[in-house]
Amino acid sequence: MKTKSLLLLSCFLMAAIIFVSCKKDEDESPKKNIATLGAQDNTTAGGFLSVSTKTVYTMAQASEHQDKVDILCFFEEAGGNNIAIAAPGTGITGIFSGNQAPENWTTKNQTYFTNPATEITTAQFDQLVDGDAVIQGYYDETVTSGNRKKKDLKVDDIYAFKTAAGTYGLLKVTAVVQGATGAVTFEYKLK
Repeated sequence: MKTKSLLLLSCFLMAAIIFVSCKKDEDESPKKNIATLGAQDNTTAGGFLSVSTKTVYTMAQASEHQDKVDILCFFEEAGGNNIAIAAPGTGITGIFSGNQAPENWTTKNQTYFTNPATEITTAQFDQLVDGDAVIQGYYDETVTSGNRKKKDLKVDDIYAFKTAAGTYGLLKVTAVVQGATGAVTFEYKLK
């Protein structure tokens, strides 16, 4: 009787260990940073991203957290901007309306965007994880002004950026819907 009880107990323990081990393996995969930013008339997706908190805000929420907002999305057909991303401090006017529009903010963070300083493929981007030292190296440090927006975004475009707080990152565009109600989706990796 004791032998059967011990056998049953050891089978139970082994099953529990296997279950816990499998669950742990699933939880260890790196989480992706994916943001969908809506253009100025998009009512379903917020258009403002805080890189530091990895939060997407609506314009009303972003206005309350101006100091955290690093990137915004807008659509403007004139000038070939189409779906574009920009820094709040870009000086864009006449796109957003109301008192909460970025042009009325008192804090307008400057994020600078560059093409990667060295070529990077989408496969190489996909292999990176947050914290990889090479991410900073893709930002072109010779850029000291301008480049506060990237326009006419297309799927698989890759851009390097540096926020006002000094955070470096890479982003890869994964989806684009043109129009004032459109949106852009991108994955981003931070250093």
